[in-house]
Amino acid sequence: MTVQTTFRNVEPSEALEALVEEEAHKLERFFERIVSCRVLIEHAHRRRGAEFGVHIDIGVPGDELVINHTPDLHRDFKEDPGDEVPRISKSADVDAAHKDARLAIRDAFRKASRRLQDYARHKQHE
Repeated sequence: MTVQTTFRNVEPSEALEALVEEEAHKLERFFERIVSCRVLIEHAHRRRGAEFGVHIDIGVPGDELVINHTPDLHRDFKEDPGDEVPRISKSADVDAAHKDARLAIRDAFRKASRRLQDYARHKQHE
């Protein structure tokens, strides 16, 4: 399997590339016929902090699995006790894992492994 890592708005890092290689090769436990793995690590500057998104394209014979792992916003809904009619206000913060590129990469590959396991089971039933 060939692994290609691309960085967008992130300084290229040998440590992150090594982590991607390591995580990509772990995927072969779930499906041995992976042809390629392309990974995009991007950094988006937002008002509430830095976020890392990880996009993985896994090439398998005759198909491609695409995993887009972007930060989720967690919303806390709060009612104002002084209002007769409760109003809900939202405050959003980026999941802490997405403020660290290494954690975002690991989360993305966990999602990829689940998707690949589902794909392998589906192929076995065909």
